[in-house]
Amino acid sequence: MCPPRGTFPTEFVEGVGGFRGFPRGVWGVDAMPRGAGAAEGGPDPPAPEAIVSSTTPTLAVLERPAPARPERDLTVDLLRALAMVAVAVGHWLVVVPSYADGRFDGVNALATVPLMRPLTWLFQVMPLFFVVGGVANAASWSGARGRGETYSTWLRTRLVRLVRPAALLFGVWAGAAALLRAAGVPADVVEPIAWLVVVPVWFLAVYVLVVAVAPALWRAHERFGWRTVAVLAAGAAAVDGARVAGAGEAVAAVNFLLVFCVCQQIGFAWYDGRLARHRATGWALLGGGLGALWLLTHAGPFPVSLVGYPGQELANNAPPTSTLVALGLAQTGLALLARPLLQRALGHRPVQVFALVLNRNAMTILLWHFTALVLAAVVLLPLGVVPDHPEGSGAWWLTRLATVVVLAAVLVPIVALVGRTERRPASGPTADPATRPRWAWAPVVAVPLLAVSFGLITVDGLSGGGPLGIPVLATILFGSGAALAHARATPEADQLSMALPSASTTHQTPPTP
Repeated sequence: MCPPRGTFPTEFVEGVGGFRGFPRGVWGVDAMPRGAGAAEGGPDPPAPEAIVSSTTPTLAVLERPAPARPERDLTVDLLRALAMVAVAVGHWLVVVPSYADGRFDGVNALATVPLMRPLTWLFQVMPLFFVVGGVANAASWSGARGRGETYSTWLRTRLVRLVRPAALLFGVWAGAAALLRAAGVPADVVEPIAWLVVVPVWFLAVYVLVVAVAPALWRAHERFGWRTVAVLAAGAAAVDGARVAGAGEAVAAVNFLLVFCVCQQIGFAWYDGRLARHRATGWALLGGGLGALWLLTHAGPFPVSLVGYPGQELANNAPPTSTLVALGLAQTGLALLARPLLQRALGHRPVQVFALVLNRNAMTILLWHFTALVLAAVVLLPLGVVPDHPEGSGAWWLTRLATVVVLAAVLVPIVALVGRTERRPASGPTADPATRPRWAWAPVVAVPLLAVSFGLITVDGLSGGGPLGIPVLATILFGSGAALAHARATPEADQLSMALPSASTTHQTPPTP
């Protein structure tokens, strides 16, 4: 999904889904009552109808008189915010652009500074993202079933919140690349830039699939519990075995779904309280996950670096391997152990604001933090203001840390500007059937179209062999998927069912382990 191609080679690819919450303000902070946190749902939840403020780090979201719904566990929001910081910082540390003789180039520091490879155990947070995504999807689907919504209505809402910010990124950079090509800028200059800025889009290709199967896997979780995790993990291990034995990339790619569905199932167990039944669960997950990770990377065939880099025969993240399952278990265990500390921190308004701002703009930060890197490189490197030190030296590390600060300063106004698309409230799930008749299967068909388009854009970028470099096939697939995702079913048509029973809406937030 993330080939080592072009200028600024990088395979440090991570990401997170989107989020939309309070509707007012550039960052939405002015709309947050004291004691409240992010809105109901997951990476991209619906806005709440009412927020109940509290001095404790949870809040109840009340949409109408209905059976009891789970109180929101704001520690999940804080975990997502901290993970988002790790994503941006990790990318900015590892991608080292350069400029010489009028041309831009760059390296992936994981290939040249071996000391950075163990640090990927800290900065590889994709498993944790899918764990908290599992909490979000379980909460969202349970709430939807409690309100009597169909699968197609629920899926449409989730897809729209992914498509809208992605469409803005694609439009801006595909348009910019076409203008540069029309102005005579060589294709070998434009294409690497138009690829680098969309590296994080791989996450969307996987996430739309994981979201689409979430209701079916939630049903499996309710019926079979941890056996579902075991089956999925065994499938991932079997794919790893085939990959080590020489199976092709098509087989290995199956683990994009299996590995991250395992993580989603762990999130389901967080949501329904199974992880909080025993105080020792956190220690067991942390110790067992780290132990398995050490064995896989030291006694097994997998490299220590949990993020790929050019020159590797086997990468742990593209496609993912069972090492990320082990890491997900360890990260979940650490999160459970840290939960009391996080709850106390969430009693302070600055921490609440931090979690809210990053969650409300998570999709924008994910999609645009490479844009901040590219813009800063294009402006600053030709000026010669960035010092060049031997890789791995103390001065080099200080420069990388300073780079993180500069890029964060560049990203802030970008998020404030383009994040409005993500923060804009979504339209309702139904429409007047007399004016907008649609079919309930439309969002289901949209899923593979969007997944393939995201995959093509990740691999080929936004400038290629089409007219002025516009990627014609990816554009058609994405446009078709986006149109179907926005289609609204008539009341008569919106009866699509996956034969899924109503999920329980009476689960409560797990007690502090």
